[in-house]
Amino acid sequence: MNTIDKHIFSKYPIDDYGEIWDRLSLVNFTRKTVLPRDILCFLQKGTIRKYIAGNEDDAMPTISVDFYFEGDIFTAKADNEADRQFVYEPVSNGVLWYVEMSEVRRLFLESRLCSTTQKVFLEEQLREKTLREVRLLKASPKEMYLFLLENKPLFIQRVPLKYLASYIGITPQALSRIRRQIN
Repeated sequence: MNTIDKHIFSKYPIDDYGEIWDRLSLVNFTRKTVLPRDILCFLQKGTIRKYIAGNEDDAMPTISVDFYFEGDIFTAKADNEADRQFVYEPVSNGVLWYVEMSEVRRLFLESRLCSTTQKVFLEEQLREKTLREVRLLKASPKEMYLFLLENKPLFIQRVPLKYLASYIGITPQALSRIRRQIN
C-alpha cells in the first residue's frame, strides 16, 4: 500500500490535488512502532490511542484521551509543554501518512484552501472536545458507555476495554459491571 487512499478522508474539505498530498510520508506501523511527533497525521488503516502517561510511582493512572481510526486526520504535536504530555500509541497494525508541522504551517500561509481547511478542522476538534468535556462532567459512567455504544461504535469494537475504561474515567472492573448490566 504505497499510495494514499484520499477517498477515506473525504469528510474533510481537502482538495484532491492540493499540495499537501505530495508532501506525505508513509509509516506502516505495528503495536510496537514509536510514531513520529510534531506531525499532521492521515490515518489510512488501524487504530491509534492518544493518552497521558501515569506517574512512574503509579499514583496517577494512565488516562486515555482519544482514539483515531481509518479516515481520521489529527495532529501529534510536541511544540509545547501541554503537547509533550500526550503519547500516541498504535492499538493495532496500520498505515499512517504524515507531514511535518513546519511544512503544514508553510502551506497554511501560502494557500487560502489550506487556511480554510485548518479553520474547519480546528472548529470540529474544539466542538468534539467541548462535547466530551460536558459529557464527562454531566453523565454517569454508564451514560458515557451508552453514548459510545450508540454514537461511537468503533470505540466499542476496536478499543481494548482497559483503554475504554480509562477514557470514561473508571476502572476496567467498573466497566465490566456496566457491560453486564446492559447485556
